[in-house]
Amino acid sequence: MRRLFPALKALPDPKAPLEERRRGLRAYALGLLSLHGLVLLLLLPLLPARGHPFLWGLALLGLGGVALWVQGGLREEGPSAPLVAVGLGGAGFFFLGVMGLLLRPEGLFLLLLGGGFFLRVLRSAEAALARPQGSPGSGGGPGPGSP
Repeated sequence: MRRLFPALKALPDPKAPLEERRRGLRAYALGLLSLHGLVLLLLLPLLPARGHPFLWGLALLGLGGVALWVQGGLREEGPSAPLVAVGLGGAGFFFLGVMGLLLRPEGLFLLLLGGGFFLRVLRSAEAALARPQGSPGSGGGPGPGSP
């Protein structure tokens, strides 16, 4: 617990040590994932199982939209870009979790897909955290001498 709060405090500070920022990002992601998982467990008895093919398409289309938002968030410049990306990844996990609960029992596969998506977003956010500000791919546009 002693290392958690300094890590979370160091997360938005670009001058903080990278390992401390990475630890803060992981703690933020774990807290977000835990909160979403708890809410999904509470929703389990409340959501009726509806097996409609339209919901499968909506789930996959929604995941694609969230993935585009995550990529846009990671292209942004600034210390909060990885936080935004992880938050959007958590939203994608929660969305797929709700859709999986609606489409259960086969739809519970969507919950696993959402977990994998969240882990992929976390890895991308960690890579963006390690990227220095103003580097290529950080949203600054083409550099000097670019065609």
